[in-house]
Amino acid sequence: MRWDAVIWDFNGTLVDDVDLALAAINTMLARRGLSEVSRTFYRSVFGFPLMDYYRRLGIDTSRETPEGLSEEFHALYLPGLPACRLQAGVREALDAVAHAGARQFVLSALEQGLLRDALRALDIDDLFEGVYGLKHRLADSKLARGRELFAHHRLRPASTVMVGDMDHDAEVADALGIQVALVAQGHQGPESLGRRSDRVFTSFRELRADFEAPV
Repeated sequence: MRWDAVIWDFNGTLVDDVDLALAAINTMLARRGLSEVSRTFYRSVFGFPLMDYYRRLGIDTSRETPEGLSEEFHALYLPGLPACRLQAGVREALDAVAHAGARQFVLSALEQGLLRDALRALDIDDLFEGVYGLKHRLADSKLARGRELFAHHRLRPASTVMVGDMDHDAEVADALGIQVALVAQGHQGPESLGRRSDRVFTSFRELRADFEAPV
């Protein structure tokens, strides 16, 4: 394997929580008298900053606060998270990276305590040398935590890759000076991801084959 370290995003990358997030958002839209959205539309508009995403859904953000929207979303989303499973092919990809001897980390916009609980529930927490979530539930940029991860574990940018499901993961990777691999099974579709990176994979099986290919 060409990588010494792999940094994994969590939501939509390791865990398949897209339908759960969509159900929560559609409940929020219905409460505001707005039409529900399809999975395809959701994946075409989701992104950071979250307030821009809420505006794209039709929510009047001049009447809302980030804290209020976050609290409402998490109240709807969190009860269903323990029932979510790993993305198809993720376990095999994680095992392949571990077998190759590469270090593995998680960098997520999920709150730190919730992230650790979710990794334990999925029975994969022992695969990671470090787990970096946010200190709050606003799900804003995880770049600062990424820099903490890099500094604490002394990673080498040239041999580190980030695996995610969103254009924000590519933005974070660029800011950290590392490569990115985006898998279009999560919260954004291949069209959105293709505008941000030329390393977009349709599945984790495809990603694993790329990881295992001769350098």
